[in-house]
Amino acid sequence: MKSIRRERLKSTLLREVSEIVRREVELPENLFITIQGVELSKDGSKATFFVSALKKEDALKAVEILNRAQGYIHHLLGKRLRLKVVPRPEFKVSPEVLL
Repeated sequence: MKSIRRERLKSTLLREVSEIVRREVELPENLFITIQGVELSKDGSKATFFVSALKKEDALKAVEILNRAQGYIHHLLGKRLRLKVVPRPEFKVSPEVLL
């Protein structure tokens, strides 16, 4: 995959997953998170999203909820994006939160 196309795909994935999490996934009301970045596997079949929150505990809780909902998020991504292979989302705590 060319790097320009890859960067555009990463940007689109980040925007779409952020929108899905904001509108479609039920998070506790006191849980404010940000999806900071995305890493795409070489073959484009897996996307790792990095979640950030004000407290480490909140980020861990959000990652747990989002990983349970990854099948639903993958389904919604498939409906929104026109791709042969829709990357499977995986969520991890952003490295900055762990400091």
